[in-house]
Amino acid sequence: MGLFDSFKKKKAVSFEEIDSVAKAQEECKKGNLERMYIMSTIFGGTDDPHNILYVPVGINRIKVGYDNILADLVEQGKASSFKCKPEYKGKSVVPSRITITSGKDGVDVFNQTIEVW
Repeated sequence: MGLFDSFKKKKAVSFEEIDSVAKAQEECKKGNLERMYIMSTIFGGTDDPHNILYVPVGINRIKVGYDNILADLVEQGKASSFKCKPEYKGKSVVPSRITITSGKDGVDVFNQTIEVW
């Protein structure tokens, strides 16, 4: 028996295979995915299932950072609109890309895309 035989390899998660919210929630329990608000609670977002995305661990931290930037823009009066658009590959419920935009008077003042997978 080799030195490393006792280490069990963790099965890599294929996001394409996560094609239901139930599967996404199971991957959350395993620590492979985390919940993320589309509309942050700082902007009035709720825990409603329509406001929840399931993303790989670490992606939520990026989104929260962008939400904080947007909060500053709103506070400064530079932004008054918000859009968070997830894009998907195949039947996966895990977004492959998330684009966040914010603006005022029809002009974008913030536009960032998170490449998820």
